[in-house]
Amino acid sequence: MRLLTYIFIPTFVIIFSGCGAENNLKDLTVETGTGEDNTIDSSNLESDEEISALDKLRFRLDMLVANHGSAPVALLVKLSKEEKDVFHPDYVNDVGRAESYNDNFSAALNFGVYKTDLIYDLVHHHLNDGLNARDAANKLADQLWEEHIYSEEDVENYRKAQDNEEELESLLFQDYERTEKYLISHDQFEIATLTMVGSLVESMYFTSKAIEEHGLSEAKINLLINEKHQLHELIELLGFFKGNEKDMVLLTEMEEVEKAYGKISGKEGLSAETVNHIDEAVFALREKIVKNSI
Repeated sequence: MRLLTYIFIPTFVIIFSGCGAENNLKDLTVETGTGEDNTIDSSNLESDEEISALDKLRFRLDMLVANHGSAPVALLVKLSKEEKDVFHPDYVNDVGRAESYNDNFSAALNFGVYKTDLIYDLVHHHLNDGLNARDAANKLADQLWEEHIYSEEDVENYRKAQDNEEELESLLFQDYERTEKYLISHDQFEIATLTMVGSLVESMYFTSKAIEEHGLSEAKINLLINEKHQLHELIELLGFFKGNEKDMVLLTEMEEVEKAYGKISGKEGLSAETVNHIDEAVFALREKIVKNSI
């Protein structure tokens, strides 16, 4: 199946996952993920209600991965098809910065950034650049969990798929969700959320760069609307980690980006001024993430 089909998200799932668990979770403060212990220990929970709330949080994350998890792959594939042969190596995050992400908060966010850079490089057939992004991502993965998310076998698969576009897209799609599924299965809910935030912001950044360089198109309008949905979902999820001050600062920054999107639902809501506000807000947030200034 072509990856592009994943960009259209079933409305009923968005409504259900966005509202169904919110009332049960809004009072839950999850104080875990970017401290020394990144897992939630259910033995410390005080009631069955809290255990139920964590189960619902897991469900929300699972739904987000199922319905949005592959979106950055689909977005970048779609952009690469529309802007053929357009590649800017300076768009991706400098792999040398990986050394500076020495706390779990910045490591999780920028792991998401680098794994999206890997996709950007590979869909433009810049294998060596992609492997550099992969190495940076693996360095951060070593800080966050005990096993590499990318293996040497993956590298060989990437090499083999360079001349087969459909195979490459399928491979990237399978690899992309593996991180979130691993983290959710190990109860590292906050790390999973931050990783998805980093990935989304980086893909939004690439969309804004493409708009800046080539202007709007029907495909980019669809991307902006899709990104807006994902952004809202992740803002709601970040609200569950009230015990971490940096998460709350990030949440506020993401709310500013959401405000820039306004109430767009189609081309009619996308004035030049709105698009400019979106670009400025996305660029500012992305800059803070990669320069570790949140």
